[in-house]
Amino acid sequence: MTYQQLTEGKRYQISILLAQGYRPAFIAKTINVHRSTVYRELDRNGSKGGYHPEPAQQKSQERRTLATKYKIPALTVEYVEFGLSLHWSPEQISGVGHLIDMPVSHEWIYRYIAANKAAGGVLYKALRQGHKRYRRGVNTKR
Repeated sequence: MTYQQLTEGKRYQISILLAQGYRPAFIAKTINVHRSTVYRELDRNGSKGGYHPEPAQQKSQERRTLATKYKIPALTVEYVEFGLSLHWSPEQISGVGHLIDMPVSHEWIYRYIAANKAAGGVLYKALRQGHKRYRRGVNTKR
């Protein structure tokens, strides 16, 4: 079995199987996860009143969004915006960022630009336009 996070559906399955009196090891086999995953889920989100999947899912999403691996320092964000103002591509910004000890992935930069655009920002205008159409086969005067 490979590592995978519990989905909301699996949390509901855990809740139903627990209510029916099944043991965590049997539940793990039934929903095709490792038994330690079920035990960990019950330790984190179980209570004396039973296991409730809705708050467990909310807590999981909160933990995911607050994880330090998703936080980019403000100085790095400033560097990204500066690189965009110079019309560098996200790949260039990422490459130079790794050299100067400000690691940031080009994928994060694209997501940051998309979020900025959705919020009414103009960072997307700094991106290079790779979709330009050139005229082919047309004789031009020399």
